[in-house]
Amino acid sequence: MKILFLSITVPFPATDGGRIRVLNLLTQVSKTDQITFLGLETAPTDQEGIAYLESLGIACHLVENQASPPKISLGTITKSLIQRKPITVARYDISSYRRELGQLIQLQNFDLIHYEMFHTAQFFAEVDLPKVLSTQNIDSYIWARLSEEAGNPAKKIVYLSQKRAFRRYEKLISPKFSITTCVSEIDRNWLRKSCPDLQTDVIPNGVDLDLYQPSHDEIIPDTLLYTGSMDWFPNEDAVIYCVNEILPVIRLKCPNVRFLIVGQHPTGNVRKLSDLPNIEVTGRVEDVKPYIAQSAVYVVPLRIGGGTRLKILEALAMEKAVVSTSVGAEGLELINNQEVVIEDNPMQFAARVVELLGNPDRCRQLGRKGRSRVQREYGWKAIGEKLRSVYTSLSEKPKE
Repeated sequence: MKILFLSITVPFPATDGGRIRVLNLLTQVSKTDQITFLGLETAPTDQEGIAYLESLGIACHLVENQASPPKISLGTITKSLIQRKPITVARYDISSYRRELGQLIQLQNFDLIHYEMFHTAQFFAEVDLPKVLSTQNIDSYIWARLSEEAGNPAKKIVYLSQKRAFRRYEKLISPKFSITTCVSEIDRNWLRKSCPDLQTDVIPNGVDLDLYQPSHDEIIPDTLLYTGSMDWFPNEDAVIYCVNEILPVIRLKCPNVRFLIVGQHPTGNVRKLSDLPNIEVTGRVEDVKPYIAQSAVYVVPLRIGGGTRLKILEALAMEKAVVSTSVGAEGLELINNQEVVIEDNPMQFAARVVELLGNPDRCRQLGRKGRSRVQREYGWKAIGEKLRSVYTSLSEKPKE
């Protein structure tokens, strides 16, 4: 099949969950199908990323832009109001991207168009081709959770307005596509509340099992780890919540515990955490695996989120004991106390971490069962085959 794959970001280097997902899906599908990739320049490394995709045999087109995400300006806000788009979608409404898309469709005979996230859905092309809308999370769900957690009344109003904006946009744009894929049943059910007749499927997140291998010899006792893009508010909230509510309780029993916060673009609030004893904020790292390897327990104190957590799959693939909130493990359907430990109360969360720090055998037991589950259900090869089957089913349908 000839597939046109639309993405706002270039997925290499794979520095966050969204890029990891897109890169692995492209890697798998490009083994059997002819992929043309259209991206927008949003980072200084994008030319390097395009070269990497081309080395996989993917034909690439990069729309030139400033090497950073488009700023939210007064014009962006005005456009979002006039076009009834969420602000975070309207900021990527780049006319040169739309033109390049039109030219590619006109000059080449594609069998299908893949739209990655609602940011590219706004470039919906009125052509007689199957179109897949691939979601990494359902934005209205995340904004709804943000509004529930917000203590500041002004922030609550802003979050509710964005929830309504995304809900309206999801309801407007999703039915235009042949199918919408979600990463979990929870996301699919949320989307179906506003679009009950929507054609959907679940394409879960995964992990590269060859790259993420156990390495128990590198464990540093009393080391906790959290990873993620630290300019993403749910991650910022998670680490601040952990430091304020969970870590002090852990230190009553484990005074020397060390907390590593690993991920790109830490906000000012996250950077300030490194001023506290035994807390390290690394910023962007070339490879997260050595940090996972040295952790004794991997913590996921998320209170806000959607989609599924690539971070948990990576930790489990390396046979790490994971302690998570129910939000953190949402969508993965892991077995509590066998493959992961789930606690929502901060005191109980801390108590379970302390138990594991003092019991390496229990950590290894959890880690082995976690990796076994990941091997069965979350390898990228199997996930790529599932996406390919979605493509095939659409291409075989007679055109209306």
